[in-house]
Amino acid sequence: MISYRLPFIEVSIKKILDFFEIIYNETNKFSCCPEPNGIKNADNLVYNITAGRNLAIAEKWEYNILTPCNGCFETLKSVRSELKVDSHFRERINSYLKKINLHVGGKIDVFHLVEYFYKVGKDRIKENLKFPLNGLKVAVHYGCHLLRPSQKIQTDDPLDPHIFDELIEDLGAKSIDYVHKMDCCGGSLERAGNPDAALEMIHSKLESILEQDADAIVVGCPQCFIQFDHLQKELKKLDYEFNIPVFYYSEFLCIALGIDIRDIMERYHRTPIKPVFEKVNRIHQKNHVIEKFFDVKFLKECYSCGACNNDCPVAKYMPNEFNPQKMIGMILDGKINILIKDPSIWLCLDCYVCYELCPMKVGLVEIFTTFRNLAQKTGHTVEGFEKEYETFKKSGTVAMFSKTARKRVGLESVKPKLADLKKLISEVEKINM
Repeated sequence: MISYRLPFIEVSIKKILDFFEIIYNETNKFSCCPEPNGIKNADNLVYNITAGRNLAIAEKWEYNILTPCNGCFETLKSVRSELKVDSHFRERINSYLKKINLHVGGKIDVFHLVEYFYKVGKDRIKENLKFPLNGLKVAVHYGCHLLRPSQKIQTDDPLDPHIFDELIEDLGAKSIDYVHKMDCCGGSLERAGNPDAALEMIHSKLESILEQDADAIVVGCPQCFIQFDHLQKELKKLDYEFNIPVFYYSEFLCIALGIDIRDIMERYHRTPIKPVFEKVNRIHQKNHVIEKFFDVKFLKECYSCGACNNDCPVAKYMPNEFNPQKMIGMILDGKINILIKDPSIWLCLDCYVCYELCPMKVGLVEIFTTFRNLAQKTGHTVEGFEKEYETFKKSGTVAMFSKTARKRVGLESVKPKLADLKKLISEVEKINM
């Protein structure tokens, strides 16, 4: 389906594999997997023999199979699992394959593209991000056959998965929850003679995605891509306007890595994708502002960790007024100007509990120091700290010198000579204006 109907997706896949220098081979000997719904239900034996043949070709090369299609993944992984554990099934399939000089033993593995990058590519992806997608809200659609049947597929929890969501959030985007997230896209209903039901299913999913204000839908299956991308056009004829851009995972990954395939995507996607690129550009500009003051990579790791949030003394006593993790999220969303006006940034006690709990021994004290410096320069401070700083600039001390208090306890009462410090502070202020 990708090769013949959606070849632009194949372009993005190959761009990603080349980017990460993943060596792969192709062969014109492979047939369709075959498709697990229509072919299996027409002739189960032909279905198993065809899958066995494809697996036998890969075994002959001693290569594992990487597939970007949920249907191919479910077929090849399921049949491979059965071949591996059921000797009678294996003998039966080989009795047919023998006629074309092939043999299959279930020795090679089968990976879905999403699964593959989760297992071997997560760290490499994060290291190579060019355009972190902070602030982008994404609706992930897993699709049925990436996860089920779980006893043969064994990719993720079949009803409450996480790997695809994590891959999206590794790009900086937010993977949203929505009501019909785990429902099927209805891709086979048209072949079953009920296209209206297929349209109704995708309509329900799009409604629940729209309710969460998603910027994009990301899928890992060509059939699911067609359902979401093509059927939005059909729904428009019925006066349902969604206009939610749809991406295959490798296309979305290209955007975050700075691999330019925008032109080919704009030409072949039926639902316009321009709004996502406009938002990505705004995010990129926002990230430039953030990077002037903060280490964005650390902030992302800090936000996803949140280990110190519940142990912060102030957060424990004032959870509604002071939530460090929420503030880190606001920075990543580019809301620096809002945050520096928020009096709650002055509630950090500089106690360094977060530093001691931080796996990277960084903590949040330095972040809050940066923020409060920015707030001070822009005139957004709190009265107590403002008075203290003004006193320090005038006298070089944070408390007023008192000869009387010192004399009472028998201490010398010589006023400190701090004219040079006050002059230095004045010069620093001029430079920073």
